[in-house]
Amino acid sequence: MVYEILDLMVATLFLAVLVDIIFGEPRGFLHIAVISGKWANILGNKLEKSKKPVKSGYLIVFLSVIPITILFSFIFNALYSIPMIYIFFLIFYAIIEKSTFAFTSMGGRIRPIIRSLENGQLEEARVFASRCVRRDVKDLKEPLLISAAIETISEGITDSFVGSLLYFSIFGVLGGLVYRIVNTLDSTFGYRDSKYLKFGRGSAYTDSVLNYIPARISSALISVSAYLMNYSNKQTGIRSLLNNVPSRNAAYSMGTMASVLNLRLEKKGNYIINPKGFEPTLNDLRRALNIFYLSFFLMVVFIVIPLMIIFSFILYEHIYFVFPIKLQVLMG
Repeated sequence: MVYEILDLMVATLFLAVLVDIIFGEPRGFLHIAVISGKWANILGNKLEKSKKPVKSGYLIVFLSVIPITILFSFIFNALYSIPMIYIFFLIFYAIIEKSTFAFTSMGGRIRPIIRSLENGQLEEARVFASRCVRRDVKDLKEPLLISAAIETISEGITDSFVGSLLYFSIFGVLGGLVYRIVNTLDSTFGYRDSKYLKFGRGSAYTDSVLNYIPARISSALISVSAYLMNYSNKQTGIRSLLNNVPSRNAAYSMGTMASVLNLRLEKKGNYIINPKGFEPTLNDLRRALNIFYLSFFLMVVFIVIPLMIIFSFILYEHIYFVFPIKLQVLMG
C-alpha cells in the first residue's frame, strides 16, 4: 500500500507538471483558484457587512475550505471506485493538482513586460505590468516598474508553487487544494484597507500561518538558484531587510531576491527594500525570472520528491483519509 500511494503521488506530480508545461492553466471549471474565488465572492457578499467582521472573516475561511475540500474528496473517491476509468481519474486528479500551482504562467505574464521594455514601449509595459501587480503602475518610471515585476516574481516563488507543492508532498492533492483555497481568499479579502481590514483578517492570518515555512524555503531556493547561476551579488544580509516589508513572509522572498542581486526594490510610498542596492534593470528582471524557473526545478527534485518518499513510509498510512487509494481499501 505504501508503494501504491507513492506511485499515485509521483504519477500525479509528473502529469501535473506536464499539463502546466504543455497546456498551461486549466479552464475555470477545473481550476481550484477560480472555483474557490467565485465561492468566496458569493460568501463575501453575504458576510462582509456583518456586525462582527473579524468573526465573519474567519467563518468565510471555514465555509470555503471545508465544503470545497469535502466535495473534491468525494469526487476523487467516486472516480477511483470505477476501475475501468482509472486513467481518467488520474488525469482529473493531476489537473486539479496542477490548478493548485503555477510554473509557466509567470513567464507568460513577465515576458511581455520584458519585450515591451526592450522595444522602448514603457506605456505598453505598464499595461502588461498592471495585469500581474496590485499597485497602480500608470505613472511608474522604468526602474520602479521593473521593481514591481521582480517583487511579483519573488512572491510568486512562494505563492505559485512552493507552498502548494509542499502541502501536496505531505497531504496529497487535498493538501495543495487547501493551500490554494486559502491563498485565493487572501488575494480576495486580505487587504489592509477600510473595507477589508477587519473582514480580511481571517484570510490573511490563515495564509500567513500556511506560508510560514514555504516563505523560508523560498528564501533558500532563491539563494541557491542565484548562486548556481552565478548571479549572487550579496551585499546586505537578509535579516536586516525583513522589517522593511509589512508582510514578514513576503519579506523573506523579496528580501532575499533584493539581497542576492543587490537591488533596491521599492513600492513607492510604502517600503524600500535594500535602499543601498542598485536600481533594477531589464537584465535584473530576466535574472529574477530565471531564478524563478530554477527554484521550481530545485523544489520538485530536492524537496518535493524526497518528502514524498519519506512520508510514504512514516506518514501516509496514518492520514489515509486524504488519499483515494487508502479509502478504497477500507471501503472494500
